[in-house]
Amino acid sequence: MRKTPRRRSKYFAPQNENTYHRCDHPGCAEAGEYRAPKDRCLKEYYWFCLKHVQEYNAKWNYFDGMEDGKAEETARDRFRRFRFSSKIKYNFGFDFNGNFEFMDDYNPRLSPMTEIRFTAQERQCLRILEIDIEDLTVAGLKKQYKKMAKKYHPDLNREDKEAEEKFKIISTGYKTILNKIS
Repeated sequence: MRKTPRRRSKYFAPQNENTYHRCDHPGCAEAGEYRAPKDRCLKEYYWFCLKHVQEYNAKWNYFDGMEDGKAEETARDRFRRFRFSSKIKYNFGFDFNGNFEFMDDYNPRLSPMTEIRFTAQERQCLRILEIDIEDLTVAGLKKQYKKMAKKYHPDLNREDKEAEEKFKIISTGYKTILNKIS
C-alpha cells in the first residue's frame, strides 16, 4: 500500500480540500477556485473564478478609504516591518531568520539606471551627451539628444564642419545609449 505524501501546512488547507465554492460574482456559475479579500482586515474572502478574481484584484485597493497621510504611513510601516522567515533549515550557511538590513537603506528615488553597468565607451557617450548616470531615463535621453541635435545640426551650421562632426558623434552616442537602456 502506497502512502500519500503529507503536505506541508504552508501549502495545504485541509478545510478547503473537499469543498466546492461557487464564484461569488453575480450571475456566474463557474467554480470559485480563487479567493480575494473582502476588506483590509484580510480575514474574510470572496471566492471567484479566474476571470472574476483578475477583475476584482485589478480594482481592489488596500488603502481605499484611508486618508492620504495615513495610507502613506501604513505603507511605510508595513515595509519596515517586513521580515522574512522560513521554517526550513538550510545546511549551506544562512537560515533566513535574520533581518534584511539592506532594506532599511531602500531609496525609491534612486534611478534604476545606476544598476546597469556601462563600459568606458558608453560612459564617454554619456559625457558627450552631457547626461549623468543618476539622471538617465529614456525620456531624459531623448530630450537631451533633441536639444543637442538642434544646436549642432548641419542644416543650422552650414559653414561649420566641426558642428557636423559633433552632430555625428552625438547621434552615434545617442544610439549606443538608447540600445543599452531600452
